Amino acid sequence: MLSNEVVITAQICQIKRGGLFQSNESSTWQSVGFFELGLDPQLGFGDYGDYGYDNIALDDQTSVPSQIIGVINSTDYWLGFLGLGVKPTNFTSQDKPTFLDSIVENQSLVPSHSYGYTAGAYYRLKTVPSSLTIGGYDANRFDPHNISFNLDPNQNPVVSLVDIIVTTAALPTSNISTGWSSNSLTLSETGDAEFYTIDSSTPYLWLPKTICARFEEALGLNYDEALQLYTFDTGSPQHEILKNWNMTFNFVIADLPGSSRTVSISLPYAAFDLQLSYPFPGLNATASSSAINYFPLRKAANSTQNTIGRAFLQESYLIVDYERNNFSVHQATFATDAITNNKLIDITRPENSTFAGPDDSGHSVLGKSALAGITVGLVLILAIIVAFWLCLRQRRRHLLMEGMSDKLRDGSIKKASSIKNRFLGWLSNRSNRDYLVEVAGSSYFATEAPTGLEVTELPGSTMSELPGGNTEIGNLESADQKSPRGNIIVPVGHNPKKPVELQDQSSLGRFFEPEKDLRTSPTPLATYSPCCLERQDTHDTKVPSKSSGEMNDVSSQSSTPIFSPLTPEKMEKPALARIKQDRGAFALVADRVRYHVGGRETLAQERSAEIPNPDSGFQEGPRKFNWEEDR
Repeated sequence: MLSNEVVITAQICQIKRGGLFQSNESSTWQSVGFFELGLDPQLGFGDYGDYGYDNIALDDQTSVPSQIIGVINSTDYWLGFLGLGVKPTNFTSQDKPTFLDSIVENQSLVPSHSYGYTAGAYYRLKTVPSSLTIGGYDANRFDPHNISFNLDPNQNPVVSLVDIIVTTAALPTSNISTGWSSNSLTLSETGDAEFYTIDSSTPYLWLPKTICARFEEALGLNYDEALQLYTFDTGSPQHEILKNWNMTFNFVIADLPGSSRTVSISLPYAAFDLQLSYPFPGLNATASSSAINYFPLRKAANSTQNTIGRAFLQESYLIVDYERNNFSVHQATFATDAITNNKLIDITRPENSTFAGPDDSGHSVLGKSALAGITVGLVLILAIIVAFWLCLRQRRRHLLMEGMSDKLRDGSIKKASSIKNRFLGWLSNRSNRDYLVEVAGSSYFATEAPTGLEVTELPGSTMSELPGGNTEIGNLESADQKSPRGNIIVPVGHNPKKPVELQDQSSLGRFFEPEKDLRTSPTPLATYSPCCLERQDTHDTKVPSKSSGEMNDVSSQSSTPIFSPLTPEKMEKPALARIKQDRGAFALVADRVRYHVGGRETLAQERSAEIPNPDSGFQEGPRKFNWEEDR
């Protein structure tokens, strides 16, 4: 049975470490085995870890599968680590991708192998949290500049530490007693410049022993050999004295020793005013013991241990771009809304990058909510465009029907070439024949081009053939002969050796005929020539009887005219047509004539003419049109 002290110790250990990972409770854990840890061996950390593969969740919606995880069962490590390096790991002979490789190359979650990081500052405002941006940086968390450094051959951010200068606002008496000659003191000079690795896995400043000795003298620090840290004894006044000095530590770093391109990062004393508490490794304390104040400074045994840890990153912002092989260090800024007020900037891939980039055909960088919003927006835009097009199309048809009579009377239907009509034509994918056009006409004949919208003659029972000239009727075929679609063919003056064809009046809904058959008309038709409009003699014309094939006389009295919907108001009678008998067999339609000449089917265009006033000496009666051959 576990004692209460052990249970409390376990709870404190879990809480202060930010939680524990239990691999045996994970349903996706795949064990690989125990291997030696590779965490900061130059700093003396060792031990073994139980390695395996599992999923790493970045938030509730984003999870990276099959990542390498090492379970550490040791108190030598206070916190866990999230590796952001790019060097692959292998347990056998096959390299496994790093976490950064997986989210860039496999899942396409971020645009490049890069990140921005600051450790946060608990002593600023009401505690400013840390910030990690993968694939870019948060521009609201630092002061920008244009100085960058190169990564070392192992792709680590390594800088040259030029100077460390500590200053106070005023020089108290207590400063003089510790050897301060002024309110500014140099702790590391230019001649001491060495290379230091910026590493967030350790909280300390690992400095050469000579520089550590200057810190001891200037600040009155005591070194604890057991903990290998500078601590303050309980009840010692030195901790309060240092706090009252209001000190600022200024770190000057460069890419190389002697470089003029330097960056200065300032840290207040509060960034180094830290505490140790149970169960910190090696600390002689219990769960009820008070915390001990300490200064996060460690003595480096050699240059390989020269490290600038998390204490420095509380007041600085680190941006690493592996694909350009560079990094930059900036002065961190703090705001009360640091969590919500973000300005995330992508770090894009260079054209000459040696890293594999995101898979464009893979997962989308956009989240589900963003994709849903884009989809809804596109649907709304499409609906608005369709509604706008339908309204304009309906209005266009309405205006077309209202203005058709005036346009026909003026004979000036012009091509609609405005931008609106072009846009509508493009939306509906309609050809140019759907537009109103103007064709060549004459001073005597009003010409109309087919638009597919015109209405011509009123419906009738059958096709009627108009009387011919003074030509005797030749050999006739049976009037009961039917066209392939059932229309009656009435060949007048037809040569039986030539084919007869009648345009199917039902094929286009706009072809209409007079209601009454000319054979029952009580008056003969007065004939006019549309060329010279001279009076011509009228003749009684015989047409074959529908039932017996005999010839019937056409009376000289015309019936009441039937007006076409397209006939202008000033035209009192319908326009009919005379079929020329020397052109072969004709088939009459409303706006075109289809006929055969020598076995070849040809179309004739309709020509209409203004008819002079009857008072000028011409007989008023049905008007005729000449049907000219369109060869």
